Amino acid sequence: MAKKKKVWKSHSGAAAFRGKEDRIRETLSQIVGGESRLLHRPDELYEFIAKTIDDIEVFKDARLKLELLAWTLRADFLPFKAEDEEREEWDSLFYDAGTFFVELAGQYDDKDYIADLVHDLALRHVGGEGRSVVFLALDEILPAERAKALLVELLATVDEVDLENREDVLDAIGDMASSMKDTENFTKAALLKDPDKSNATLIDIANEYFVAGDIELAKQWLGDVQNPGNEDEEAYLDLMAAIADREGRKSDCVKIARRLYETFPKVIHLGRLCSIVDASEAHSMLQDYAKFRSGEGFDMEFLQLLVALKAYDVLKGYLDMFERDLTAQDAEVLNEISDELEKDGQKDLADHIREWTVEEPEEAQAFDNRDD
Repeated sequence: MAKKKKVWKSHSGAAAFRGKEDRIRETLSQIVGGESRLLHRPDELYEFIAKTIDDIEVFKDARLKLELLAWTLRADFLPFKAEDEEREEWDSLFYDAGTFFVELAGQYDDKDYIADLVHDLALRHVGGEGRSVVFLALDEILPAERAKALLVELLATVDEVDLENREDVLDAIGDMASSMKDTENFTKAALLKDPDKSNATLIDIANEYFVAGDIELAKQWLGDVQNPGNEDEEAYLDLMAAIADREGRKSDCVKIARRLYETFPKVIHLGRLCSIVDASEAHSMLQDYAKFRSGEGFDMEFLQLLVALKAYDVLKGYLDMFERDLTAQDAEVLNEISDELEKDGQKDLADHIREWTVEEPEEAQAFDNRDD
């Protein structure tokens, strides 16, 4: 009997004949498992993740795309390892992956497969922002009954298994329950995470009931809050004001909103207060903020509030004070504001903003590189 001829198997040769999806899956698996050489080359690692998302978009098989996106989202711990100045870019990358997953999952018919992928992402959650996008959009990708079954299953796992990442899993369950307005399972997850019922947890639970439209239970949970300190008082007063507003108790709402703004003088609280007091008082508060509370620099959020409230005389003065600061702002946002002002007949204000809008700021040249 003739001997079989020995054939030397080249790993590189075998890799060449594998599909692109296999190579992507293997590399992502190595990254997630802490075995990839790319983990020591942050620039190459970023480029790989970015290219992977682009490559996945080209694939035709929706099931494959969802699987590979889930693998990508399992790597959303990478921003924690990045330098502070690069963190935002990393988070944006995984946010894109998460929104891509949600878009595909919402259209995919096999909801059990989607539930399995989300289940895996939740149990392996380590607090990354990428997969949180998926958890917060559970209502868009699963029908209510299937989503509730998933939450019950995850809660049972947390209760039965000693998970190293227990708090992160409970955060995932909380995000998913919140997206479904499932106050019962949100409350279970919150109390499993914080059985001592801290003020922060009580306020979170009350807020969930408020958002779900159950005002009475929201008030009951909020009523258990005792002496909220600085770290909880803002959220406490904010929810108190919202409840008073929802119940039509205008005088109470104004009183609480005023206290909230005076204690925490932020634009968002100023906006609420201006929306419920008379026009003259609102105008006065906007002027005071522009002159005394806007700090030493330009505040885009305040500019947007002035436009939303059509406080154009205050806006004119604000632009006169901080026009030079506009050059450092996002041109796309400023252009949208200018267009809105022009549509409302405020061409002079629109032109003022456009005059100081820098579309593509030129990078400063080093002195030695200047032309003679």
